[in-house]
Amino acid sequence: MEKPQILPLALASQDNLNVVGGKAAGLGELIKLGENVPPGFVVTTDAYEEFRSAGSFTALSGTKLAEVIGAAYRELGSPLVAVRSSATAEDLPGSTFAGQQETYLGISGERQLFRAVEDCWASLYSDRARAYRSERKIDESVMSMGVVVQSMVDADFAGVMFTADPVTGGRDHIVVESNPGLGEAVVSGMVTADRAVIDSKGRIIERRAGLAGTVIKLNSDGGTRNETPKENQQVSEETLREIAEAGVRIREGFGRPMDIEWAVANGDLLILQARPMTALPPAPRNIGPLARKVAPMLYELLPQRPTILETEAWIDAGIAPLVAGMLHGITGVRVDYSACLKRENGVVTEFIPVTPKPSAAIPRKLVQAFTQKAPTGSWRKDPLYDEYLRNCQQLNELQVADLSWKELSEIPSRATTSMQLVTELRVKYLRQAIPAGIKLILVLALTGKLSQFASLSVTADTETHRINDDLQRIAKLIAEMPGGTQLLRDTEPESTIQALRSQPHMDEIADQIDEFLARYGHRESASLLLPRAATWGDDPTPVINLLRMLIDGTGAEGAEIDALENLISHPLLGSRWLEPRIRRWVKGLRGFISVREDTHFEITRTMPAVRSAINEMGRRLHDASALEDPGDIWFVNYDLLRRAPGAAALSGGQLAQIAAGRRRRHDELGGAPMISPATLYDLSPVPGALLHGTGSGGGRASGSVRIINSPEEFEKLLPGEVLVCPATNPSWTPLFSRAAAVVVNHGSAVSHAAIVAREYRIPAVMGCANATTVLADGQQIIVDGDRGLVLEPEHG
Repeated sequence: MEKPQILPLALASQDNLNVVGGKAAGLGELIKLGENVPPGFVVTTDAYEEFRSAGSFTALSGTKLAEVIGAAYRELGSPLVAVRSSATAEDLPGSTFAGQQETYLGISGERQLFRAVEDCWASLYSDRARAYRSERKIDESVMSMGVVVQSMVDADFAGVMFTADPVTGGRDHIVVESNPGLGEAVVSGMVTADRAVIDSKGRIIERRAGLAGTVIKLNSDGGTRNETPKENQQVSEETLREIAEAGVRIREGFGRPMDIEWAVANGDLLILQARPMTALPPAPRNIGPLARKVAPMLYELLPQRPTILETEAWIDAGIAPLVAGMLHGITGVRVDYSACLKRENGVVTEFIPVTPKPSAAIPRKLVQAFTQKAPTGSWRKDPLYDEYLRNCQQLNELQVADLSWKELSEIPSRATTSMQLVTELRVKYLRQAIPAGIKLILVLALTGKLSQFASLSVTADTETHRINDDLQRIAKLIAEMPGGTQLLRDTEPESTIQALRSQPHMDEIADQIDEFLARYGHRESASLLLPRAATWGDDPTPVINLLRMLIDGTGAEGAEIDALENLISHPLLGSRWLEPRIRRWVKGLRGFISVREDTHFEITRTMPAVRSAINEMGRRLHDASALEDPGDIWFVNYDLLRRAPGAAALSGGQLAQIAAGRRRRHDELGGAPMISPATLYDLSPVPGALLHGTGSGGGRASGSVRIINSPEEFEKLLPGEVLVCPATNPSWTPLFSRAAAVVVNHGSAVSHAAIVAREYRIPAVMGCANATTVLADGQQIIVDGDRGLVLEPEHG
């Protein structure tokens, strides 16, 4: 049976997606739902494959396929048409390919049509399309391309519609963005579109006029033109409701939130495209005030969605018991961190805040905190710490290639068991700070100085500060060496140490970097909760990027800690009886911060061994044909690995298919937040403010925005810029030495970013929810760390 080269859109569906591509399949489903879709046809993937096998996409004219396309075009009435790509991995959940392939508008005549089809085919191999596929690990060899040809709509208004709120994830709202003329102006970001929000009852609950600087109109003889818009051109409220009603039908028909392109021409609504919404957070949840206080601190530890093994072998077995043991041991409060992670077939789909629960042990724990004698000496001299270090050393000295399967699979368990020694240390040495903290808060409250409590906790006596000092020292040595700065900036991070060693008189600097990595190489790059990510020792790229950032010598050494001296200058607080007590309480408070920060550093000591063991199991399973890819090991259940006698025992079954399917589901969720920002934060606007969140002190500062999403981007931050980021961990600390201020999506006043910002005396605003999308590089802002506001300069 001859394969079809052309199909009417009405015959396209999800059932023949491999023949028509994602966009055409979506259009066919819209037609089945009864939506008003412009007529057209699809040039199938079979036609594409025929031309690809011939080695050229530029010889369509004069072929049999051209005759078939021409006949279908004439059957439409030879109108002006839109020609759009419809790749087989396009407009699907987790990979919309939005803007990655080409679209051509106002195509007139068969010759232009043939050329547009050829160009759509060729766009599958553009640099940006290939980069998009590579980032999402989509196999290029299985990709194919259909091409949609539809009658053009000479739109009066057009735009996009989201059948869920793309920011909050609310499923009870429809968001409509519109502009006069063709929708390309909205889709391409050429204009700031009008925005309307319609609730589930059809009420327009929000409407904001855009800036229609350009209107794209269709030329009668083909092509498009840009026009200056007329004043007061807006979609009517009646039409907005009609658009929203169509959105509800389409969402229900597809069974999921949808991203829809629409147009209105001569009063008629037409649907041009529909695809699943991506990067959509879960729907908002109502949680109690205590859970809302605690959740930002817990969620900031998950900058990425954890894999199945990270969740089961590390978080469930180690981190969750550590958090639970510490809170219950110190305060008597119970909390189950593992319960925060909702899972489907092992894959984490949502972060659900849990409320800490009181227990009958609370009075006893408080009495113990006030009555038990504090341990003497440093926690690093404690036998518990010595035992922990011995365990870590034994794990890190193991050669994973030489271990049996049983020995390999037990390494994560051995690491998390040792981790509980840190829990005991934290309970023992943090509990003593509770009385000091309570007494200090009472005195500060009675004297109207409570706002100074956070600044009094600032201490430079942490491992993180010592790391920062060492990095600045090494950066200074490189800068002082002739040619050092140029070598550091011009050499790829993975080759930097070797390049330094190859240069005369620079081998000593290479030795110092090696010594630095030997001491601090277990430092996490992503998060304490994510051992899949390479540590500094496994991949020193973050360290090299930090050195590149610090090499110009503008990093500060950290502000002098003078909050205590300022406090006791108060006549009452500086009295002979009260001053020594306040100094003792502040010392206890700073000791609490130091122990908390340094034990965090200690927990990461076993991360390299755990990562190495899991990756070795992945290699063995791949060699035994039990996994399609060694990296799929992170999507296998930990209990299964521990029960198996060896890699061979797991081959020949469905493990490869199951693990690959879980990885695809994990990747499909991709960059979608695991919780709605509306669950964590108050998103109601503050008049005159771009953003608002939790202020962490530091006064006010102005500067240019620099968005840093990951350690790979560290060197982009310039002195005096405002650091804007999703969240931070201790490896980000050196950035604070040159930032004018910090604005963070997630976190609270006791988060890492807030603490370090206070140490450097710079303003910080935490929990802004979407700062990295609302703000843009180069934008001038004012950060008010006392009020928790991000302002435009004219409102400062």
